[in-house]
Amino acid sequence: MYMRRDHLLASAVGVLSAAVILAMTPATQAVEPADGVALGVTQVRLDWTDVLDSGTHDVQVGLVSGGDDPFQDPIIDVRLDGGSLIVDQGIEFGANYRWRVRPVEDGVPQEWSVLSSFSTVSIPLGYPLEVQTQFGQTPPQPGVTVFNHCNSVVGFDLEGNQVLYVETQARVGDVKIIPGGRLLHVGSSRAWILDFSGELLWASPDSNDLRVHHCASIMPNGNVMLLTRDYRDITQDGVTREWQGDRIVEMDITTNEIVWEWSTFDYYTTDDYDVFQNNHWNDWTHVNDAHYEPADNSVYISCRHLSRITRIDYDTKEIVYNLGMDMPSGDVPVGNDLFSYQHSPQLLPNGNLVLFDNGNRRGGQPAGSNGQTFAIEIELSGSPLEDAEIVWSWQTPVYCPSTGDADRLENGNTLVTSTQLSAVYEVDQAGDMAWQLDMLSVETCPGLRPGYRSTRVPNLYLEDTESPCQGDLDGDGQVAVDDILSLLAQWGGPGSADLDGDGQVEVDDVLLMLQRWGPCI
Repeated sequence: MYMRRDHLLASAVGVLSAAVILAMTPATQAVEPADGVALGVTQVRLDWTDVLDSGTHDVQVGLVSGGDDPFQDPIIDVRLDGGSLIVDQGIEFGANYRWRVRPVEDGVPQEWSVLSSFSTVSIPLGYPLEVQTQFGQTPPQPGVTVFNHCNSVVGFDLEGNQVLYVETQARVGDVKIIPGGRLLHVGSSRAWILDFSGELLWASPDSNDLRVHHCASIMPNGNVMLLTRDYRDITQDGVTREWQGDRIVEMDITTNEIVWEWSTFDYYTTDDYDVFQNNHWNDWTHVNDAHYEPADNSVYISCRHLSRITRIDYDTKEIVYNLGMDMPSGDVPVGNDLFSYQHSPQLLPNGNLVLFDNGNRRGGQPAGSNGQTFAIEIELSGSPLEDAEIVWSWQTPVYCPSTGDADRLENGNTLVTSTQLSAVYEVDQAGDMAWQLDMLSVETCPGLRPGYRSTRVPNLYLEDTESPCQGDLDGDGQVAVDDILSLLAQWGGPGSADLDGDGQVEVDDVLLMLQRWGPCI
């Protein structure tokens, strides 16, 4: 829970002297973050549930600077109910911090029971990533935008302030923030889970039989779904060659046991291939996304070189539908020429799909110099699937023949990663720009480019929290008249001004906004 200073109850009477603080013995039970850890974030989750009983607590966080008492003028001084707090104000890279907690019983503060410390890493001098953000005419979705940059994972808030910098053991491609203050990324043919200090928590086996590429995703049960290479000897036109396809596996990360798998060789026919792809057998299917959707108990895969999206029933492993380019087999009856060479299908609550249509085979032919790329939403009709049509689209400023991403956000906007432009755009349903991030300079590194994909998360810990800037719809750091005007423009419908989350902007949201009036603290 985020707290505002001007909404806090009276803080503790008096502050312990620096000498007493240094003499205190830190709690022997576990706190988060671990005492003395160096973090690659400026959003920090403090948790003391293993040390103190639930109830009301005072929490202070202070900057360590020379011999001064860090709690003389703390950057955080709050009283709250519960055992955790996400601090997203006042933390900077390259600094040391102390924090402490004490219980409050019947309104009376007790002794400080928890004393711990953490530091934040320094971003290297001359680090070759520079970004610039700008706002449009409509409100953006609050949160942090996360993407890959060579051997690091980075994240920026809406104002362009860097809040995440974690160096990795391998070149980063796809990356996701996953619950528990962790990140999951793909690199060097493996999947890796790290915490925000960069400590390795898990990696997929280093095996030629399990070469992970493009993506990995967390399952609801804590397993990881991996996209891997698959090889089979195939005879076509009287010639036998080794073909490269794709295999999707679900791995139990506690045992590294494969508990579910599916191969394109077992469910697609090799009669279907891209006739314009040189030596098509060398990268026959080129699946670039595979993930589980709990909403319909299905696995969705994006098969780039067949311009095909496939929905797979998780329990039976049978194909529910193939959507995309018509091919000789006739196995794809719906969606011809809606998209090609696509990336990142996302299932929406209404059953539609949002994806990034690279457009390499527009009209079934190579796009050439006149190529066009779109973020699109496709409406699906019938069960079994009978029809599909594009109901929303937004064209990228330049043709993007490879990589890219499109994610529908909670406020209805779409986050579009245009990798060729080293840019991320947030556009609304009318196609108007709400927010934009431009990478003014990036490091040149082999493999997937910086900004291969990007994601927007509400915070780095994926917790439901009340932001001190909830109601700051235009992202200017304060809740003010412009935010009220934006709320009125959304009146009666959904949108970013729906502060109470009931699906409709109305009087209760105005009251919540007025409670947060003024600067965000």
